[in-house]
Amino acid sequence: MSNFLKGELVLDHVLNAYHIILNEENAGYFRKALGITQERLCLAGLEPEGHLICAENTTELRAYQGLFGFCVGDALGVPVEFSDRNERKEDPVREMRAYGTHRQPAGTWSDDTSLMLCLIDAVNQGYSIQKTADNFVDFYKNGAFTPYGKVFDIGISTREAIEKMCGGESPARCGGTSAEDNGNGSLMRVLPLAFYGLRMEGQQLISLVEAVSSLTHGHRRSVFACIFYVKFAIQLMAGDSKMEALERTIGFMEQYCAESYAAEWEHFDRILRKRILELSENDIRSTGYVVDTLEAALWAFFGGKSYREIVQKAVNLGGDTDTVAAIAGGLAGIYCGVYGEQAAKDDPAEIWEGIWEKDGLVERRTETQEKDGAVQRGAGIPQEWLQCIAKKEELYRMFRQFYQVCKRKWQT
Repeated sequence: MSNFLKGELVLDHVLNAYHIILNEENAGYFRKALGITQERLCLAGLEPEGHLICAENTTELRAYQGLFGFCVGDALGVPVEFSDRNERKEDPVREMRAYGTHRQPAGTWSDDTSLMLCLIDAVNQGYSIQKTADNFVDFYKNGAFTPYGKVFDIGISTREAIEKMCGGESPARCGGTSAEDNGNGSLMRVLPLAFYGLRMEGQQLISLVEAVSSLTHGHRRSVFACIFYVKFAIQLMAGDSKMEALERTIGFMEQYCAESYAAEWEHFDRILRKRILELSENDIRSTGYVVDTLEAALWAFFGGKSYREIVQKAVNLGGDTDTVAAIAGGLAGIYCGVYGEQAAKDDPAEIWEGIWEKDGLVERRTETQEKDGAVQRGAGIPQEWLQCIAKKEELYRMFRQFYQVCKRKWQT
């Protein structure tokens, strides 16, 4: 693309280039050159519409980016799960790998994504806790919602809770409630609630998250982590900068959880006091303990300037690599990859150059995000990572249905 003058676009590339992104600010420039009559926002990687994932607005695209960002982070971490940090320093993960810990092909996602899909499917079928629990059982017994029809990894607390469901126990009473039950097994699957609960008021949102977390993890500490994560993702969906999202999420927790979750407050001190922003890698633990996982994901998210950098930071911490990278990747997917209005106003010519980057989508840029050190080009999910994700077309169909259900929910 070599010329940009008075809204006209001269193409030096063939039209089947990697991806095109349009929004209300820049769609007019494309109409004249390409004859486009409908504004579309597109995410590279899938084939249903000429190698594009398309959305009608920024909110829809952010939802797809968040969900695929989660899946890609999960798949990136699967081959090196349980490796230690020194091993990752000697052999850092830079691209999608195959086999490794679980002997799975490249692009294979784990129980993290599977259990998230159980929740998404429950929403798609007319959300209920019972339907979510039934999907968990189908996953556990029959390999439903897995890449290849077989469960190859599942957490201890999650397995114990699902076995109770299999035995006929009420789903609401299946999640462990002791301090020893605070693994990250509910935190890893609640991201869809940031979209389903996008328009919910404080206590309504909290009640939703509490019920979903408690299916497998009922201790207040695990639930607190889930509430924080979902609310933080909601703020990113709203277009907040990283710091704005953190501050508003902390304010939300102070308003709605300071009293009811008082006993858990100290465990999240490094997050709630924003000390997480100042910590070095040596201060971060990337274990399966829910507090460690949330801290590690936030540390990676605030420390990276692109989706690639964020999930690489998460994976290369070692430990519970798939879950930390999935949780960080969900946030990075929402935050990275969409042009903001300010970017179009600042320098339209620079935008067109970025559109043809082959390293993924171009990160949206606003004045506040500039202060976060956000980069403009190549900041989204790398296309080559997205392309190798198992069952990506099926995931896309499920995500599209999910978004439509959420959209109807917001309008009621």
